[in-house]
Parts: sequence; C-alpha cells; structure tokens
Amino acid sequence: MGSDANSGATLDAHGFGPTGAGCGRAAPQVGDFHLQTTDKNGTSRDYEVIVPTPYDPNTPLALTFVYHGAGQTEAAAKSFGVQNAPGAPAASIFVFPQGIAFQTYGIGWDDSCSGYDMVFFDNMLRFLTANYCVAEKSIFAAGFSWGCDYVTGLTCCRGSRLRAVATASCSDDFGNTADYKTYINEPCATSGTTGIRFTHDANGDGAYTAQDFATTSALYRSFDSCSAASTQTAVSACVSYQACTEPFLECRYPGLGHTVPPNWANETWSFFSTFP
Repeated sequence: MGSDANSGATLDAHGFGPTGAGCGRAAPQVGDFHLQTTDKNGTSRDYEVIVPTPYDPNTPLALTFVYHGAGQTEAAAKSFGVQNAPGAPAASIFVFPQGIAFQTYGIGWDDSCSGYDMVFFDNMLRFLTANYCVAEKSIFAAGFSWGCDYVTGLTCCRGSRLRAVATASCSDDFGNTADYKTYINEPCATSGTTGIRFTHDANGDGAYTAQDFATTSALYRSFDSCSAASTQTAVSACVSYQACTEPFLECRYPGLGHTVPPNWANETWSFFSTFP
C-alpha cells in the first residue's frame, strides 16, 4: 500500500501542479496498485490506480476517475471496463476511488460541494498530477448510480478541472425533482467547460424515476447552456443537444434497467477521446 503524502512538488495557488508538473519525473509506481490519501474530515481513504506500462515520463497521459455505485467497491468500478476500451490502456492513468459510509445510507459518496469527498478528489488529483505526466486538459470522470450522482457533483463543483464526464443512471439530488434549479449544489462554481455523456433507462429503472432522469438532463443542459433541440447521433439511442458550450449527449435505452448499457465502456472512452 502506497501513500500520496508529501510529494514535494511545487503547487499553484489552488494547490494543483502546473501543466506537466510530473513530466520528466520518474514515476513512483506503475502498473496496478493502491494509494491512500485523506478526505476533508481527515479520514484515510483508499484508491486504486492503473498506470500504463511501459510508462514514458515525457508523454502526457489522460487521467480518468471511475466511481462505483451504492454499496460497491473499487472492483465494481473496474468491472465497468473503461480502462480496457480500445486505445484506453496506453492513453490514460485510471483511478478507482473507494467510497465510505455516508450518514445512514451505506457505502457511497458525499455529493455536496462542501462535502468530504470533494477534498478526497482534490487530494488524489493533486498527487497524481504532481507525480505523473498528466495532460491536465484531459481529466475525465465516469460514474454509475450513486457514483453518477457524485460525478454530477464534480461537474458542478470542480467543472474547471474536468474536460468531460460520462454519467450512468442518476440523479435524485433535487429539492423538487421536477425543477433542476433546486439541485443541491446550485449555483455551480464552474459551468460550461465540461462535456457530458448521460445514459439511462428511457422509462426510469426502479432506483431512479423517469422524472429524475428528465430533470437531470435539464440540469446538464443548463451546465453547458444547451438548447432543448437535439439531433440523432451514430448511436441509435443517443441524441446530441444543440447550441452547447461543450457537447452534451443523452442516451435513452428502453428496458435497460439499473445498469450501464452494453458497450458503455467503449462508448465512454470514445467520447472522452473526442476531447483533444
């Protein structure tokens, strides 16, 4: 078990290394391993990391976070397979954070901007960008169910750090599920800078209602200032909204249930790869 503490890297005013801070430096570890850092409460937290081998310290890599659902583990996030999509293994460092019990709801995530998991993300990001050659304009996040709720929170609270996200089957973080303006984290610190690909059952899936998904879609459109007009994409279930500051794709699958769609891993990585 490694530790990400005391890297000694020079950090910017926000606590993040400048672009390419880890470039030219020997990697602390490569392959598949676990690290620990702390969250806002000072709780020690585990996260699994996959660094491509061979690793070239002068070749910037994308950095992709994948978040598991309620009651799950890092292994569940790995099982989605984004790290195995064509082209992904050599192009990105992959990170699989482990959630902890949230209030009385079991293992999951604190979705709020002021919550402990935002600092957990900050600390993972700080260490990895300071110690590995990361293309800091190619930082991505994907999540399913409660992990999707959390990635929605990241998009609102840390949108300036994320180039694109892939969210699957969420969310219900609204005071009024018919009104996206009642989202728990509004107003967002940053918006309009993050591409979004949202997948879900067309009719609700038992964990989230069709209204939840419709309101989440409206929230995402507000993030990227999209119009309500959309056009069909090459994937038959998916549409692309128009007039957005960044791409927003929504994919509705009849009868999907509460799971990720077939080919979600490959389509997620293909979406991320469209952002240079």
